Amino acid sequence: MGTGTGVEGASLGGLTLHVADVERSLQFYERLPGVETIQYEPGTVARLRIGDGHLTLLSLEEGQFHVRLDCTDLDGFYETCRTSGLDVPPPRDMPWGERASLAFDPDGNVVEFGQVID
Repeated sequence: MGTGTGVEGASLGGLTLHVADVERSLQFYERLPGVETIQYEPGTVARLRIGDGHLTLLSLEEGQFHVRLDCTDLDGFYETCRTSGLDVPPPRDMPWGERASLAFDPDGNVVEFGQVID
C-alpha cells in the first residue's frame, strides 16, 4: 500500500462511464438535482458538473472503468510518477481548458491525471 507521498495535491475529480447511448444517459443524469452539462458532443461525449466533481459519459461499445485524479501541480505529479518508475505519459493541453495525462492500471482501466488551466 502507498503511503500517500508523491501524490500530494491529487484528489478524485470525476468518473467516466462508457455508455452505449450518450443522449439516453444524458437525459437520465440531467434530471438529477444540481447536475450541469458543461460539454456535449452529440453521439460522442457529455461532461457533467456535479458539485466539485464531474461525470463524463463517453460513447463506447465496450464498458471500461475510467477514474480521474485532479492535481494541483500536474507537472510535479508527473515527475514524481516518472521517477518512481510508473509508466505515465507526459501531460498535454486539452482543447477544453485542461492539462491531462492518461495512463492504464495493471487491469487496463484508464487512470486520468488532470489539472484545470486557469
